Amino acid sequence: MNGFDLLPALDPTPNPGPVWLFQVLLVFTWVLHALFMNLTLGGTLMAAVAQLASRGRAGDHRTALAARMSTINSYGIAFTITTGIAPLLFVQVIYHQTFYAATILIGGAWLGMLGLLMVGYYSAYLYKFRGAPTRGSGGTLWLVVAAVLFFCIAMVQVAVNLIHSQPGEWLSVAANGWAALSDPTYVPRLLHFVLGGIALTAGLVSWWAVRKARQGEEVDLNESIARHAWKWAMGAIFLQVPDGFVFLMLLPRDVLSGLMGNVWVVVPFAVGVFLALGLLLMLARIPNPVEKPGAVNGVLGAMVLTLAVMAITRHQVRMLYLKPFTTDLEWVMAPQWGNFVLFALLLVVALATVGWMVREVNRSQATGEDAA
Repeated sequence: MNGFDLLPALDPTPNPGPVWLFQVLLVFTWVLHALFMNLTLGGTLMAAVAQLASRGRAGDHRTALAARMSTINSYGIAFTITTGIAPLLFVQVIYHQTFYAATILIGGAWLGMLGLLMVGYYSAYLYKFRGAPTRGSGGTLWLVVAAVLFFCIAMVQVAVNLIHSQPGEWLSVAANGWAALSDPTYVPRLLHFVLGGIALTAGLVSWWAVRKARQGEEVDLNESIARHAWKWAMGAIFLQVPDGFVFLMLLPRDVLSGLMGNVWVVVPFAVGVFLALGLLLMLARIPNPVEKPGAVNGVLGAMVLTLAVMAITRHQVRMLYLKPFTTDLEWVMAPQWGNFVLFALLLVVALATVGWMVREVNRSQATGEDAA
């Protein structure tokens, strides 16, 4: 029995629009989700390591960095959850045959993510109320718990992505749910995901600290945080580049040949690689980011651009994995353009609202217990 025998029938309900449109919306909304998701995962991991290194001592710039990350995560976790709804819906529209099957095959882990998320979210707030953001020091345990649980969620998400992309492996996963972790691309895929989150978060933290230092606010502290986060960003990208090439070499041969043999696929991939290498060079050439605020802005912008470009490659790799199973699908469409226009308008309003909220929070920041 192969993947074709296990593939569920295509949903006879007509699609409310062309498949290409949902693919574009999937990538676009996933990028929005990934921005906050990277801040949540990378920021919590980075904050936990900084907190452990400083032992939660008051006056240490690493403790201050961890406290600052908790401020970002107060909004980042909520935005991660809400922005994840749209790409989840679009992936179910396009890949319901394989996505639903993947979540059922590891149903315990998939449903368990809700528990991990709730406990991790609560632990992050316990750190704010009982740790450095409110008391000036302490709270290490709660921050470490949140970081571990968010990392576990990332492990489940990567496993589901692999399973739903490979119907040929469903029998082995059905016999042993842990089989998904034995895929040769699992570890480098997970590391690539985590390192990218850390790099983006570190870039944002450094940008924020540089901005505050240039405004004359706690100059020494913000300069120390900016330098520390800058090193995190450089180290994460330094590790991500070779990990990305390992991930590439471990892809199945047909997927790798499809990636390299199609100009529409290889161009975004090549742009992403050059952007990552360029970022590494830019980070290495700036020892003190406070002295080069313009370069810091450029690095943060390039990180966001790299994420967007890599999101395109990520989706194209999924399409290459599933190509043998989707080539002959005959989609039935009944376009609902009115609903699409309404969705687009509401999306623009929502993004404008989020931008306004972030600006207002940044303008009038609370401190002490009010911040928690």
